[in-house]
This record gives sequence, C-alpha cells and structure tokens, in this order.
Amino acid sequence: MRSSSFPVRLTVAAAAATALVIPAGTAAGAAETAPAHGKGRSTCVTVSFIEQLVTTETTDAAPAGPSVGDVVITEDAVLDEDRNRIGTNDIQGVIIKQDAATGELFSFSTSKYTLDTGVIRVAGIVNLTRLAAGETQKLPAAGLKGRYAGKTGELTWTLVSATESLNSIKLCG
Repeated sequence: MRSSSFPVRLTVAAAAATALVIPAGTAAGAAETAPAHGKGRSTCVTVSFIEQLVTTETTDAAPAGPSVGDVVITEDAVLDEDRNRIGTNDIQGVIIKQDAATGELFSFSTSKYTLDTGVIRVAGIVNLTRLAAGETQKLPAAGLKGRYAGKTGELTWTLVSATESLNSIKLCG
C-alpha cells in the first residue's frame, strides 16, 4: 500500500459531486426508445449516478509512485442524485502504459456495477492524465443481469475529486 500526490482514484477506471449531471431529456435510470432499425425497436436505458470511493488497495510496482505495473483494487458506493446508495462498483485496474512523448499514464480497468436494478460490466483503457485534468472518459459497457441484461453501450465518467465522480451509463439492445 502507498500514498501519493497522484490521486489513488486515478489509477482505476471507475469513481460524486454535490450535483448530479443528467443528460437533457432523461432522468436517472430512465428508459428510452431508440430509432427502429430493421425488424424491431431497441430499448435504451440510461442510469446517471454519483460514484464514491469506499475502500482501496494498491500494489505499487517499481519505481515508487504511479507507474506501469501498479495495480489498484477498489470498492465504490453508487449513489443516486439524493446520495442514497443504489449499488456498488468493484474495480480492478492496472497501469499499462506511459506515453514516452507526453508522459501520459494509461490504465486498463474492469468494473462490475451491482445495482438495485441489475448488473453492468465495464472494461477499457483510461487516459489517467487527462482524467486528472478534468476530461471526461468513455468506456464500453455491457448489461449482465436485471433490466440491463443483453444491452450494450457506454459509461461516461468525469472525475470531480480524488474520491468522487459523476457517471452515466447508456445501454441499448
């Protein structure tokens, strides 16, 4: 375990501010209907939430500090806009690359969102340096159980502090 000036949150692709950003025209967890393609209509579900760090465990590979090979495992609380707990997110991430030209760090992470309404898996590569600078990251997502089963889409993730993020997952299928 280690501490660093580089926020521990940033070594994982996962993650709450005082306000919740909800895409225009939708409410948290709202179902929408996508345009018809071919035979049937696709039903989309968007869930927007605050994510808050609960626990973290870091394995620091040499050299000390954020570097290729570092592994972080976290558990996050998933909160609705009123900050009521609606689920958890279990995350495992590893820093896989540091760009030689820019110094930017990249992480490959997998997340399992276990929500009151189902289970969603997210996995992908996050530019940790840009995330730390306030840029939104997007990762592929797939619904596994409940109202999300069989749907695919994308997680939109914006870090707002070292321990909280604003997230939205849109799944269609």
